[in-house]
Amino acid sequence: MTRRLVMGLTGGLVAVAAGTVVLVAPAGGSAASSAVPVLPQAPTGTGDTAHLDPALLRAVTRARAEASRAGVELSVTSGWRSHADQRALFEAAVAKYGSERAASRWVLPPGRSRHERGLAVDVGPSAGAAWLERHGAPFGLCRRYDNEPWHFERLAAAKGSACPVREPHA
Repeated sequence: MTRRLVMGLTGGLVAVAAGTVVLVAPAGGSAASSAVPVLPQAPTGTGDTAHLDPALLRAVTRARAEASRAGVELSVTSGWRSHADQRALFEAAVAKYGSERAASRWVLPPGRSRHERGLAVDVGPSAGAAWLERHGAPFGLCRRYDNEPWHFERLAAAKGSACPVREPHA
């Protein structure tokens, strides 16, 4: 399991692992452990690209190189997800939004996400996602959902073709 440390909203240090945030040391306080679900509205971290579909990985690699040449940081924040990771994200979304139907607008149930098949990536930071939205079609990469500016899939049919109309949500 990969863990990373980030500064939490309260200024405390948190460890992020397997879809949860664990408070390690709150600012000015003692260490505590409180698991809080991470929801996908602002994906961060190092995405699993080892299990991506090879064509998607090639497209993302080429796009990252081009973005870098343009002076724009672009990284995969969420790539392939296991069934268990998708389930944890979905359950956290149900807890946050109050129903499976409402949660499904943000996180698809396990078995339905293209992340589980290595066919989707979430990218960041926001400037990188905006760059990819403007320049992704030549790489075949298109933003899929109106409510997720970070979610991209290989949707452009051929080099030079336009991206399809976005869906409002998952």
